[in-house]
Amino acid sequence: MVLSLTGYSQTAPKPDPKEPLYDLAIFKTTGTSKASRLLVPSTVPDVLHHPFKVRGGLAGIDLGCVDRRALALPLVLWSIAFLAGLVVLVAGVVSGWIDDEARAERVFRARQRALSGVAIGLNPAVKPGEPLLREGSKDTEGFEVRLSDESGKINPNFWIAQNNRDIFIRLFESWEVDLRDRDAAIDGLTDWTDGDDFRSLAGAERGEYEADGRIGFPANRPLLGIREMEAILGMDRILSGRADWKENFTIWHDGKINLQHAGERLLSGLAELNPEQCRALFELRAGPDGVEGSEDDVKLESIEVAAGLVGAGGRQLASLQAFFDVSGGVRRIESTGFCGGTEHTIVVVAPENGGGQVMSWEEE
Repeated sequence: MVLSLTGYSQTAPKPDPKEPLYDLAIFKTTGTSKASRLLVPSTVPDVLHHPFKVRGGLAGIDLGCVDRRALALPLVLWSIAFLAGLVVLVAGVVSGWIDDEARAERVFRARQRALSGVAIGLNPAVKPGEPLLREGSKDTEGFEVRLSDESGKINPNFWIAQNNRDIFIRLFESWEVDLRDRDAAIDGLTDWTDGDDFRSLAGAERGEYEADGRIGFPANRPLLGIREMEAILGMDRILSGRADWKENFTIWHDGKINLQHAGERLLSGLAELNPEQCRALFELRAGPDGVEGSEDDVKLESIEVAAGLVGAGGRQLASLQAFFDVSGGVRRIESTGFCGGTEHTIVVVAPENGGGQVMSWEEE
């Protein structure tokens, strides 16, 4: 019997009847259905460690490498899956870096455009409605500037120093705030801005703030910014339900509300002017071009003249005289820059003719 080996050939010795035989496998002989059993004597076990194929009518089978080849396939598949996952991970990280850098670039460009708008808005010669206040497109790159006046708002510091609660009572009544919450808000504002530790009837001093878990309050000084009002116990409950409350307050105009720049919310809430009277006043103030703050605006001479022009008398006139006047001016510049869908807003408060001076600077 001759074994044909891959790279190896020898004549197998005649089996010894006394030696054990190795039962390797069962093969089917070529052309028959009879099973044949190949028996190899123990004198040639070293042959089994070499890759070989049994020939001579038997089906060719690699007996030496079957186990190692079976292990190689899952290792290869696992390696491919690992490398594929690593490639996907690296691609995601790189894509995230690229997106972050692109967004940072857009934010930077949008802020630069907003700064350009602020520089234009600080020029006292530039008036609302002028073409200089708009440039470019929101789809590409540019800015838009909105000019208004802070003197048309309520200064809480001024009215609390005057010990005038009526303006807050009128405002909160127009907001439909109940009596208890209204008194708590006004007394809380008083305790926040006074310089003592004596608690108002419905207000809050150090003990009430500490019981609420807020150490070091109230400030016992005038407001340094409108956002402080949200921290006042009692006032916070009222303001939390009104998204537009900041449009009614300022700390930059020290005096009564300037009727030349007051908005409809305060005119209707404090002086009880109806929508027709408010619209007539706005048209009068805006002048022929219909843009408030421009060169052709009609300057109101006095509260009495303005009230007569819009048909306000009695209680309306008394309220106008109590809460409004026609003096003062503080420019508010709201500049929004945009680049590729990203926006950046800068809000600046400056004197009306301040020559570039800045009283407040906020960025959003």
